[in-house]
Amino acid sequence: MKAFFSQLMRGIDNTRTVMLNVFFLFFLGFLIFTWMNAQPSLPERVILQLDLEGALVEQVQRPSFGLSALTSPAPKQVKVHDVVIALQRAAKDENVLGVRLDLQGLSSAALPHLQALRHAVEIFKESGKPVMAYADNWSQAQYYLAATADEVYLHPMGNIALNGYAVYRNYIKGALDKLGIDVHVFRAGKYKSAAAPFIHTEMSEDERKANRAWLDTLWGVYADDLFEMRGIETVRLQYVLDHPAESIEANDGDLGQLFLAEHWVDGLMYSEQADAQLRQKVGDAELVDYKSYLTATHHGFLPEQPKAEDNWIGIVMGSGQILNGEQPSGTIGSDTMVEQLQTAMEDERIKAVVLRLNTPGGSALASESIRHAVEVLRQHGKPVVVSMGSMAASGGYWIASAADEIWASPATITGSIGVFGIVPNINQSLQKLGIQTDGLGTSNIAGALRMDKPLSPELAGSIQLTIDQIYKQFIGHVSQGRNIPAEDVAELAQGRVWSGQDALELGLVDSLGSLDDAILAAARLANIEKEHEPVEVLPEQNPLDLLLDNLLSEAMVKFMPAQNSLVSHVLQSAQHSVSQIFALNDPRGVYALSGIELLQ
Repeated sequence: MKAFFSQLMRGIDNTRTVMLNVFFLFFLGFLIFTWMNAQPSLPERVILQLDLEGALVEQVQRPSFGLSALTSPAPKQVKVHDVVIALQRAAKDENVLGVRLDLQGLSSAALPHLQALRHAVEIFKESGKPVMAYADNWSQAQYYLAATADEVYLHPMGNIALNGYAVYRNYIKGALDKLGIDVHVFRAGKYKSAAAPFIHTEMSEDERKANRAWLDTLWGVYADDLFEMRGIETVRLQYVLDHPAESIEANDGDLGQLFLAEHWVDGLMYSEQADAQLRQKVGDAELVDYKSYLTATHHGFLPEQPKAEDNWIGIVMGSGQILNGEQPSGTIGSDTMVEQLQTAMEDERIKAVVLRLNTPGGSALASESIRHAVEVLRQHGKPVVVSMGSMAASGGYWIASAADEIWASPATITGSIGVFGIVPNINQSLQKLGIQTDGLGTSNIAGALRMDKPLSPELAGSIQLTIDQIYKQFIGHVSQGRNIPAEDVAELAQGRVWSGQDALELGLVDSLGSLDDAILAAARLANIEKEHEPVEVLPEQNPLDLLLDNLLSEAMVKFMPAQNSLVSHVLQSAQHSVSQIFALNDPRGVYALSGIELLQ
């Protein structure tokens, strides 16, 4: 009897604990929901402040919450869509009297994303409301957005770091040789350079030639846009950047006077003076940051329900490396994206799909799984249009090849039709330490891919044959999808990277334009041009996922101070090259990945 009551009391106690936990989670969820849907009030007269803090992205990348977050903290992130929506609402809002661009916190941004924000600023300016930009200093990306303003003001001792575009990499083959580490790289395509740092000590001539072509295109797009926005002559801009000492000397060493003389800015003044200039135009008004403005003009950050009941254009977003399986936001998981495409296929309200890609590529297997899902979607009568962002190369182009139409920005980095595989080996390193590897297997290839065993010529030949076959498959997909003879695709392939502008001329893309242009193209293909509504097709998310995605858009915490020394820069660059390779998870170790990293 005593044992019975003892068990009964334990059961009651456990039940009480469970009930308390359930109540606590319910209460916590209620608080989160209430907080996310809180709608603060706005002052009657508003100056919208675009205080962009972090990297400009289309999808928020989830951080790692383990020990790696201490050494490689994720940066803050700004969603392009959030800023565009804020400007669109502000243009129609009578309470918003102007915009102040506060861009010094913007850490990085691809040119196509900057162009999207430029377009949104121009739409705002059509409302007749002024836009003013001020800063102590501007980077090249920051200055592009500042140039969209009606008036551009700089601190009297400020700087504009306008330098052009460049591609530099740290080549670590020499270090690997000293450590006795062999890296076997198998590739198809003479321009395929993703693994070049492991096997070369400098940029190859083929790679240099290809990089020069698309770099010149990107710089041409940037310079042409500056001419349209500020009237800065392209030839003069190039001269100033190529002869900085001469240009500075002509202005008595005063950078501010140089920027004024070249019409890069409209005036040199202090922050409160610039704000006074803006208030002279709009009168008294309060600065409201765009995040607060979004919250105040919308019911929280939960996804909006579409207004129309039918004729939807499904938007599937994909950013980051292409990996196998289910993956979080900020990477493209094959299972995750296939599920989104299947959802779009099964939903009768969705008449067409726009697949937005921002990716350097990744796993060949994952890319093929997604490409096949696009093909199946089209077979079910739903047109698919691919919209390329800053980059849709290698595996990204593999996926895009199945679409009805491909749209890109002139500055999109695309192509890179090639394949590679990588097999590291530390046998020599172990031998230097006196460690030998020996054993036996039931076949010649049993245990042959161990990192502590030399790679046999026969197995190396087998891997190369596999790489060549997958490359041939890649070319076949492009040939069929783009209706280009395979021999012509082979000439355009070889792992070479193209700008969107060059890709249009070569037939690798159909048109140049934005995501909005791609949506209109999808509506045209589905015969719903007159009445359609874009609706984002999201993977299944629980409330915690939604909370994280919105909190992390600009609230990423850095646990370590920034390190600016040359040594830390080299180490971080090498770490990035290695981590990018080892993050990939193709079961066959075969990748369609571009190695492009743009400096600006």
